[in-house]
Amino acid sequence: MSAMWNEGDPRRELPSHEVAMGRSPGAEVVVLDDRVIEAASRAQPGVTNINVTKSSRLHIGPKFVSVTQNIDNTEVVKGRILGLELVSPQNSKRLRCSIAVFVCWAFVVASGLTFFIFHFALAKQAIRLDLDLPLPRYLWDIAKSTTRAERLSCAAAIVVLAVCIILIVYFTVVSKKHANAVVDVAPHEWYITKKMWLAPKFINDEKTEFTPVKLIIIAHTVSPECNLFVNCAAEMVNLQNYFTTHYGYDLPYNFVIGNEGRVYEGRSWEIIGAHTSGYNRCSLGLAFIGDYREGLPSYSKVTSLQLQRAQMLLDKGVELGYIDKDYQVVGAKDLASSYSPGTNLYREIQKWPHYAHNNTFRGKTCEEIYNRALPHTTTSTPRTVEINETTTLL
Repeated sequence: MSAMWNEGDPRRELPSHEVAMGRSPGAEVVVLDDRVIEAASRAQPGVTNINVTKSSRLHIGPKFVSVTQNIDNTEVVKGRILGLELVSPQNSKRLRCSIAVFVCWAFVVASGLTFFIFHFALAKQAIRLDLDLPLPRYLWDIAKSTTRAERLSCAAAIVVLAVCIILIVYFTVVSKKHANAVVDVAPHEWYITKKMWLAPKFINDEKTEFTPVKLIIIAHTVSPECNLFVNCAAEMVNLQNYFTTHYGYDLPYNFVIGNEGRVYEGRSWEIIGAHTSGYNRCSLGLAFIGDYREGLPSYSKVTSLQLQRAQMLLDKGVELGYIDKDYQVVGAKDLASSYSPGTNLYREIQKWPHYAHNNTFRGKTCEEIYNRALPHTTTSTPRTVEINETTTLL
């Protein structure tokens, strides 16, 4: 490979990359990304002949490397008050750091100024304490005995204190009310289908043979609370992803009650659940989002709206023929060794008219609950055979 040219050859053309950078023949600088870069000195000797033999990695001319840089443009507001550094996000809806610093320093300055005026400046005046004077008249006499500068200083201190109080009230009370005033809009007033909460597709087609169901099992999800539709829909997706990832099956409950009181469709009607071992084939699993164990430092508290919507769901199931009109409700702890549905929720479902206080379901199979014979089994009447005056049961 060889290349030959003369420095003054008019037929020589600039490479395309030099044209793109804005360089012209004879220019002393190169414009690259809106920055002026000094070009190589024209006094450098030109190359007229290059001989290369058996080289596969030859590069002639400048080499440009593309560098990609990601910048995280997260701005924070920093402040320092009395030796303590305060950091606050720029978009914080609560009391911002800059406002907090201003309020703190304004309060300190105003307090110090007020203390100085009343303790030192006014102490120099001869004040006669006349108990017969009304308080307004007494204060007016004190004000008249002060100088104009002292009165202006007191007025400034009062204004600063008033501004501090107004800012504190606004950012702690008013802004909090605006933050809590979030409109909770959902596709339906109280019943949210799997399509509405954007459930990932998972095939569940194994239907129960025990219809209409007589047994309703109440449980809790032991997951974070959600008080808005968007949050509960996201929590439903998280729950489904958890069970599909760790256990390989869909959301185990037939229906789920959110903390805002809406009913979220799980496996739905007539589909066998995976919530209570031994009873999934002949029951309907209804779970409440949250952890209702009262022994925890922070636990969920069941609301009247949640209980009302749960009853609405059960009544709808009876109306549609999915639930027996004489159904009975139990907690998961009534059938297995478990803390579910938690003390708080368990106490409330015991007040329902259909709650099974006698707990006749524990230890029974689905066939025994529905008075059905076990499949592929035969029953025979025991007979006795007398052998050597000894009775044996066969």
